[in-house]
Amino acid sequence: MNRQLAALLTAEAISMLGSRITFVALPWLVLTSTDSALLAGVAGFAEMLPYVLAGLLGGPIVDRVGPRPTAVAADAASVVAVAGIPVLAYCETVSLGALMALIALTGALRGFGDAAKRALLPRAIAASGLSTERGTTLYDGMSRAATLIGLPLAGVLIAASDPATVLLFDAASFGVCALLLGFVVRVGTADVSAREIEEQGYAAALCSGFRYVREDRLILGIMSMLFVTNMFDQAFATVFVPVWVREGPHGPAALGVVGTAFGLGAVAGNILYTILGPRMPRRRTLSVCFFVGGPAQLLALALTDEVWIVLATAAVAGALMSTVNPILLASVYRRIPVNMHGRVMSVLIAVSWAGIPFGSFVGGWATDLLGLQTAALLAGIGYLMVTSAPFFLPAWEALDEQSPAKSIRVGRPATRRSAPAVPR
Repeated sequence: MNRQLAALLTAEAISMLGSRITFVALPWLVLTSTDSALLAGVAGFAEMLPYVLAGLLGGPIVDRVGPRPTAVAADAASVVAVAGIPVLAYCETVSLGALMALIALTGALRGFGDAAKRALLPRAIAASGLSTERGTTLYDGMSRAATLIGLPLAGVLIAASDPATVLLFDAASFGVCALLLGFVVRVGTADVSAREIEEQGYAAALCSGFRYVREDRLILGIMSMLFVTNMFDQAFATVFVPVWVREGPHGPAALGVVGTAFGLGAVAGNILYTILGPRMPRRRTLSVCFFVGGPAQLLALALTDEVWIVLATAAVAGALMSTVNPILLASVYRRIPVNMHGRVMSVLIAVSWAGIPFGSFVGGWATDLLGLQTAALLAGIGYLMVTSAPFFLPAWEALDEQSPAKSIRVGRPATRRSAPAVPR
């Protein structure tokens, strides 16, 4: 691993650590101040909907300006926006609507920055000389480690102080990330894609990303499945777990317990997959791990009150799910031409994550209406149905392809891909 990739992974780990803390602190702040699971879900919606839209619309700008300068600008602005949330929270005269508006701004900036960083990642991996699989596995391992540390740390910090103060940690993490990307990472400046977008215009560049996704059956399948599973995962994390903690005898320090168990399993699974991954069939591994590991935690909350069963299930689920992101990221990066990473990845991520704001909202509504156990059970059944797709849909056979994509021109039709056509 060279200096460029190490700096990028370090910056992402610090930023993710702060984000994981906010992931716990923000819904807990709303839940405890309003005593409403629905409003906790609305807060998640207020953050994630702008996240999705900003990531989607920012793709052509990422390709035009370059991933690195775009990421630095977004992270620098996020320092101010995230730090403003506890400031507003301490002002008694500020309305809930104003707080939601600031939460929406932080979501938009985060979405813009994440779109840039995901376009930056394959460039840093290529500069390091690592294979795409190794690079994406390392990236996912950093994310899992941040989850392992951040979630329990959030619970401890909230118990020791308050959720508003804890959000300042996330603001500081964005500042560190911006400094590392700005002064250490040197890949990901504007390239040939900048001239293409300047010639074709913003709208044509944005449409080319949609066209590419629409005509690649594997990417379309990945995007559709993640839309639904992300919705269920968001409901679990931002609504089901906080309600489970509130209804039990655990106290706010237990907010990170489930995430800790999941993170331990995920880190262990990531280490194992780093060693065995290149020798494992990608489609079969993804199919089994996603189908078993994805809905496991939802079903555990729905079917048992035993805390140790919930925690054991979370650990097993984490180990299984640690294989999913490296397989999907490596396959997608291999199929998308380098000069279109910003546009295509922004469409893929934005639509995949579009289920997240709805997950918070629908999860809160279902919990208030049906109760925690029934809502979690329905979500688990839905998860099983969606993750059965890779077992029998032929488009998913393309996961095992090895052909890399080449650079293409923006205005050409989608049949331009160098990768073999996906079975239809």
